[in-house]
Parts: sequence; C-alpha cells; structure tokens
Amino acid sequence: MKNQKVRNKGTRLSTDTRRIVLESLLAGESQDAAAAAAGITRRTIYRWLADPGFKNELEKARTAAFNEALNGLKGGAAVAVKTLLKILTSKSTSEQRQAAKEILTFAFKGVETLDFEARLEKIEKLIEEGGVPFIGRGVS
Repeated sequence: MKNQKVRNKGTRLSTDTRRIVLESLLAGESQDAAAAAAGITRRTIYRWLADPGFKNELEKARTAAFNEALNGLKGGAAVAVKTLLKILTSKSTSEQRQAAKEILTFAFKGVETLDFEARLEKIEKLIEEGGVPFIGRGVS
C-alpha cells in the first residue's frame, strides 16, 4: 500500500513523515531531533506546530500515551498495596512505621479526593439547574 500524501503549505510529505515527527516528539526528543529523524527541516515542524490540526493530533497522541502509562500505574497499585501491607508485619519496627505512614497518607489523600469530587459534582449540578446565583464583585 502506498503512503497517503499530505499537503502542508505547499509541501507534499507522506503520513509516515508526520508519524515519525509525532513519535519523536512524544518520546521527548527535541524538534531538531524530530526533524532529523523524519528527514525534514526544523522550519517544517514549526509550521506544523502552528497548524491547529497537527497540534490537535499531537495533543490527542500525548493524551493517549499518558492514559496508557496511567493505566499501567493503576495495574501496579494493587501490588504496591500488597507490598506495603506485607511490610506492616516486618520484624523491623522502622519498616512497619514507614509502611503504616505511607498507607495512612495515601488513605487520607484518597478520602480527600473522593470528598472533593463529590462536592464538585454537587456544585456542577446546582449550576446546571440554575440554583446557584452568581456571587462576585459588583453583583448584589
């Protein structure tokens, strides 16, 4: 299958070139390195980054990569909790104390987050229903 061609300000480049640039930027490489990897000039990348369509494509790719990494961390959370719980029965009191401190810290943060989310949902619902008058400067 032939590469699709993409027109960008008078320059015809393959979708493979754009993919290489996107992957390079997602990997944390500089714009210079991304340009070199794709065989294009840095100026082309600057033009692409000024293009809302390309910026949107890059942002979607960044979001997808971040979500994938976050899901990997979520998978490791259960193992981390088991490890901390196991350390609670360690013979070393300093290890027990540190594990207990970590568990309590995460538990309190979790409760705070859940409480904040619940309060935010209530506020959003009130706003949607029109039940919250605007309170601000100069408004009575």
